[in-house]
Amino acid sequence: MRRVGLILLAIGVAGFALASYESGRYAPPAEGSLSGPASPPRARDAWEDARWLLTGTAVMGAVFTALPGRRE
Repeated sequence: MRRVGLILLAIGVAGFALASYESGRYAPPAEGSLSGPASPPRARDAWEDARWLLTGTAVMGAVFTALPGRRE
């Protein structure tokens, strides 16, 4: 289980970093800014959902790594 935990932890952390970066790209422009129209909220919401899902994956990986179970 420890190997599975490390894999899940790596996927969760890498995915969280990617989703955080992508979510930041869809941030609404500042008030009074001359930039283009704001992106649709669906794109940002999808990346926010991915961040939470990948956070859960990383936590599961940490648990599987720290508590690998008993050997029989």
